[in-house]
Amino acid sequence: MSADHQGSSAHRATSSLPTGRIDALTDGIFAVAMTLLVLELDRHVPEPLAGHTLFDGLLEFGFQFADYVISFAVLGVFWLGHLRMTRRMRGADTTFVLGNLAFLFFVTLIPPLTTLIGDHPNRPRAAILYGGNLLLLLFCEAGMWHRICHRLANESLTHPLDTWRLVRRRYATALAVVVAGIAAALIEISMGVTGAHSRWIYVLLIGLGIVRPPVRGVPRA
Repeated sequence: MSADHQGSSAHRATSSLPTGRIDALTDGIFAVAMTLLVLELDRHVPEPLAGHTLFDGLLEFGFQFADYVISFAVLGVFWLGHLRMTRRMRGADTTFVLGNLAFLFFVTLIPPLTTLIGDHPNRPRAAILYGGNLLLLLFCEAGMWHRICHRLANESLTHPLDTWRLVRRRYATALAVVVAGIAAALIEISMGVTGAHSRWIYVLLIGLGIVRPPVRGVPRA
């Protein structure tokens, strides 16, 4: 082994940061965000009236419940994607950690923005803020994938650059879905419909598997 190769390996070992602490912090932030969603949902549950069941009460705040389901599912998809993503890296560096912190910051905004869009479904600003936050989440996670594929990939990614091309296409599709959701919400608001259907466009984010990594060993063309 040459001296240059030894020096490069030593530098890599000292500059790499453990992923265990990153995973622990990420799990904690997601757990808190999901818990806050439940607490906000409880705030909107109406008091049961005589002769009415809990199901009747749920129908009275169906939009809030739908927002809760969508936001909880979106959080779950992002958490699962982060879990799969960190399995592809040998270790973290400062750039990745900063990107992960930015990602977690936008995760913490999902509960209050879910409440905002539920309390003010006819305000365009609420729809724009909610969708814009999802766009920023996607940008952050795509940036972390870029860092992994170009600097931090482990042996499970035999062709990291080909993997990045596939990941980039998936995130471009996901960004288009979010933009479509924002546009649909604004159209519904202008027509006097309080976002009853546009919110379900974000469910496509789950079906697309936007944060699911491609199969290992993507062959080079």
